[in-house]
Amino acid sequence: MTGSFGGGSGGPAGPSIPVRPPAWTPPRWGRQARLISPRQPAYWLFCVLLAFGVVVFLGEQAFMSSLATAWLLSWALVLAYAVPVALLIYRLDLFEREPLQMLAGAVLWGGVVATGLAIFANEAWLSVLGKVTSPEFTSQWGAAIVGPGVEETLKLMGVVVLFLIASSEFDGAMDGFVYGAMIGLGFTVVEDVSYFLVAAAAVPGAVDQSGPVLDTFLIRVVAGGLYGHVLFTGLTGMGFAYFVTQRAVELPRRLGGAALCIAAGVMAHAVWNSPWLDSVLETSDGTDPSVVQWIVFGALKGMPFFILLVALVVFATRTEERNYRAIVAGEPDPMVVTDDEMRSLGSLWARRSARSAAGRLHGSLAARWVGQLQAAQIEYAMIRSRADSLADPALDAQRLKIRSIRAMLPWTPLLPPMPQRATGRAASSVAGAPTPVAGHVAGAARTPIRLVPPGGMAAWLAPDGARLPAIVLPERAELLVEARSGPWARVRAANGWTGWVDGRLLVGRP
Repeated sequence: MTGSFGGGSGGPAGPSIPVRPPAWTPPRWGRQARLISPRQPAYWLFCVLLAFGVVVFLGEQAFMSSLATAWLLSWALVLAYAVPVALLIYRLDLFEREPLQMLAGAVLWGGVVATGLAIFANEAWLSVLGKVTSPEFTSQWGAAIVGPGVEETLKLMGVVVLFLIASSEFDGAMDGFVYGAMIGLGFTVVEDVSYFLVAAAAVPGAVDQSGPVLDTFLIRVVAGGLYGHVLFTGLTGMGFAYFVTQRAVELPRRLGGAALCIAAGVMAHAVWNSPWLDSVLETSDGTDPSVVQWIVFGALKGMPFFILLVALVVFATRTEERNYRAIVAGEPDPMVVTDDEMRSLGSLWARRSARSAAGRLHGSLAARWVGQLQAAQIEYAMIRSRADSLADPALDAQRLKIRSIRAMLPWTPLLPPMPQRATGRAASSVAGAPTPVAGHVAGAARTPIRLVPPGGMAAWLAPDGARLPAIVLPERAELLVEARSGPWARVRAANGWTGWVDGRLLVGRP
């Protein structure tokens, strides 16, 4: 919060107190916004520019589709590249993944709006540059001077518009990277199709249109795919998001950090478009450069900026992890997420390593349960961030879900009871649970294996329905009935976990 301290009204002015930035508070991850927001003026700006871009896009595609074979192959190749990249960008946001509607809007802005506007803006500024300098200079350096300024501005406008539509979706620098990278990916897809078709059209009368398309694909995607618009706009988007989200950082530092990221994105684009290092592509016999030469060329030009982007993404992920820790802090149930599990959630590699370790030791089913446990723990933070109380019923349900997954893990033979909520009210019993049973339970009399009914069922650590259940067993889980006492049945799961359930609800195997 901003303000000053001390000094009653009418007294002498006290010493000046520096104005401090607002204190940091955990984000409310659980409330996701929608792209379609008619009450937001920025949404209508998005719609108008999208309509313009669609007209330009359809006109370009109708013209290019005259090369039918090259057109179809071009779209097949760029989609084969774009879909995995989009999934990777989406999954890099480890804790609070963005709404699919907003991500679709980002791709549309990059592929339709930014490319449509760039066609006219690039031509206009290249014409100006040619008049100010010379046609030779413009031919050599025009793409490096005009392209980055025009295209990065138009793509960054998309990040700004999305922020104005749904500012609540921008919680940190990672969100800026995701939206910027998706905008860059949309731009790349449409631009690459254009380049592929231009290469095919440059070979007049060619019977095989696929050759020039494949050659250009190897150059632009295989050799330089890491260093394109995804990288450029990922950097600029991260800079903008850093400025608008890090309110606890002093304004000069925020401005500096944002300016550095945006400048790095524009510079990376300029270096990539420049004629620098073209000598790497020269051959002694005048033939076309090899794929290896293109890869070396791309690495020399783009690798420093790619390393910078990776470092910034790691930094942003650490911030997201801090947010996660702050959201789940104070959770009374220690079985929701342990310290080791907290650390394993911090990166895609750590999450995969945890699943792989479970698979190696206990089989593929254990690896799948660990993956489900990780997803449930992330979902818990989503629910917790929008809940007003630790006693929220949705939180209780998610705690039981996490415990039910733990019960399936081979290394979890016994779960401690769920702690009573610190609200002072009595724990409610589950509808349909047996009434409390007193007295000694008879010795274990083994009966045939039974199954958990459809929809799952609650389980307790003691035959007392007045307590909160320990877990919710998943449907069709196999249980061995070891003892019965009235309506209660003591059961054992395949991993050794034991507990009490309503024996009347168990079903037989087909």
